[in-house]
Amino acid sequence: MTDRIRTLAALLKKLHAGEPVANVYQEMAAQFDGISANELAKAEELLASSGVPIAEIQRLSTEHTAVVAEQMQDKGYEENGHPLTVFIGENKGFVAFLKQKLQPALQGYKTGETDMAQLQLLADEFAGIFRHYDRKENLFFPYLEQAGITVPPMVMWGVDDVIRNLARMWNDALTQTPPDPKRIELAATRLIQQAVDMVQKENEILVPMLKSTLTEADWILCAQESETYGYAFHQGIEGASLSDARTWLMEKTGDKKQPAPEEEGRISLPSGNFTKEELICMLNTLPTDLTFADKDNIIRYYSEGKGQVFSRTRTIIGRDLLLCHPPQIVPAIRKLIEAFRAGTKEQEIVPMRRGNRLDLVRYYAVRNEEGAFMGTLEVTEEVSDILHLWEEK
Repeated sequence: MTDRIRTLAALLKKLHAGEPVANVYQEMAAQFDGISANELAKAEELLASSGVPIAEIQRLSTEHTAVVAEQMQDKGYEENGHPLTVFIGENKGFVAFLKQKLQPALQGYKTGETDMAQLQLLADEFAGIFRHYDRKENLFFPYLEQAGITVPPMVMWGVDDVIRNLARMWNDALTQTPPDPKRIELAATRLIQQAVDMVQKENEILVPMLKSTLTEADWILCAQESETYGYAFHQGIEGASLSDARTWLMEKTGDKKQPAPEEEGRISLPSGNFTKEELICMLNTLPTDLTFADKDNIIRYYSEGKGQVFSRTRTIIGRDLLLCHPPQIVPAIRKLIEAFRAGTKEQEIVPMRRGNRLDLVRYYAVRNEEGAFMGTLEVTEEVSDILHLWEEK
């Protein structure tokens, strides 16, 4: 831990002791001529390790930003379509939405020029920013955490949840009957202020941290997975449009999907990795039985969970799927698999009742990314207890 980081942490701690922001800002300017993202992250980690609660750091996160924002190095990004450019562009579009649409509408509500229906539409539009937060929390934060930067993401996620809660409170105020104009105004004012503060935290603090931490391979994976969560407020922002994002990814990957990072000694799959023991235990813990037959109808695998619906033994591995069933139902199974192979059907669900027990048998066509038939997956589950849960409700 360097003296610079200790000094930075000590200055931030003065905020928690009640020192005015202006005073700490002046001390910061006198002692520092630029702060790296890594230094700020380590200073906040030092605060937490010295006993300052995460909730307290979260409470004063805006004050932290106020005293260090101008000192932060390596801000901004200008590569069209890059996930960071899109992220910053969303903030630009969001601020424009607040200034040009939401705030004028709230002012109009006071004078009677804006009705409740218009405010509700704007509240729905505001909620788009939560897609932006979801991407940040689930795509960007894991890389910071893997680099040992844990406190800033925890603090920022906590503030995101404050904004989500304030948005719910504002929605509650908008749907209250009769409406309470003062409550609507107060809820909106608090929400907008927190949201604007978050834009500054992201642009001034988070962006430099991300730039100094993520590799190009990391950014490619972020870009690839971004549409899982979606974008917000980026339309019309140069370099941040959906087409910009897709073009950047296409240029980097040629439309080839990138798998999750591999780890030596572990079984690697596109979306993660396991040890052999972990994979076996996970599959056997599922509440469903799995049986997989390849494209030639040869059984290659079955799970060995505790509650098997149909008893299976390891002697069936390598056996023809059709020969594992009573002769009278083989024609129906053959017809189903032929439909899977032809692409005219994707699944078949068969409920089976045995006394008081209800079993669900599901068959799925397994296909590769090109749609070619790879085999058949049988999923069986005893669902009586699940139905009882619904009946109890």
